[in-house]
Amino acid sequence: MGVLKISIWAALLSILSASVIAQISPELNGSLQSMYADPGLKSAAISRGQERSVLCGYCHGKDGNSIKEYIPNLAAQNPEYLLNQFQLFASGERKSYVMEQISKGLTTDEMLDLAVFFADKKVKPQAHISTSEKGMERYQSFCFACHGDDGKGNKDLPRLAGQKKAFLMKALKDFKQGKAARASSPMVRIMKAINEKDIEPLADYIASMR
Repeated sequence: MGVLKISIWAALLSILSASVIAQISPELNGSLQSMYADPGLKSAAISRGQERSVLCGYCHGKDGNSIKEYIPNLAAQNPEYLLNQFQLFASGERKSYVMEQISKGLTTDEMLDLAVFFADKKVKPQAHISTSEKGMERYQSFCFACHGDDGKGNKDLPRLAGQKKAFLMKALKDFKQGKAARASSPMVRIMKAINEKDIEPLADYIASMR
């Protein structure tokens, strides 16, 4: 790793260390890891998750690949991240009327099943999206430290690779503008360092990642 990349990583980590990144509880993480350690438990969770995901499919697609461009893909998302978001919506810390109501109606076991189900699906990147050299430069400057060089994230940190461009554009603009629905995310501080004109190239690059 080059000196510049190390310096950028250190700067980003300093921002993150000053921010509160919500994580799932050790107990819930233990339940999740137990499912992944036992193929039988995981298979049963996927089956239950598929049954419970019928309502989710109207927006996020039956296989977790969104049928609406402004709605995120859930397929291949990190299960820890999905669990965390269910809990944030249920508590009202993350704002979205529809997702808050749905998440409040889920039991912890149902959240686990849904997270495992969607994480098991293969993401289908949006067609006809051209990658961007400028977007790659921005990504390698500001995003890689948390989301990885391949955009697949890590545990509580979300996978970005293959997300819908329209969703990425809206999310990045909301972070940039400090919208109330996103105010608790460390991304609000990170996006202050990114120029508005760099948002679309960044979204193009992320959406084209496999």
